[in-house]
Amino acid sequence: MKSIKIAVVVLAALLITNLGMAITPDTLKIEKESILALKKIKRAASRTSFVDFLRDGESELIVLRCTINENNEVKVSKVIGFNEELMEAVRENMSKKHIKVNEALIGKELALRLNFTKREK
Repeated sequence: MKSIKIAVVVLAALLITNLGMAITPDTLKIEKESILALKKIKRAASRTSFVDFLRDGESELIVLRCTINENNEVKVSKVIGFNEELMEAVRENMSKKHIKVNEALIGKELALRLNFTKREK
């Protein structure tokens, strides 16, 4: 019985240490910076003029995969969706934008889902 109690205490101590190491100030900073970067990307991509590519009442989902290069700039690595014209418009719009982010995100890859909807008149 005593050995079971010791084993439980040791396992609990190991679990607490692992949780303490998993959440460090560095990881919290990187999470906050990635959230800010995603907001900047969403703001820039949502300014794409999509009226010409969708019919009234139609909706299109686009997924942007972006990487952060050595110059702290966001570069679109892949655009995923079904509407080729809209994907090309988003790609062109994002290539014109120069989004700068914190250097803590260099080499990271971010993904963002965007839903373009044209309302019926």
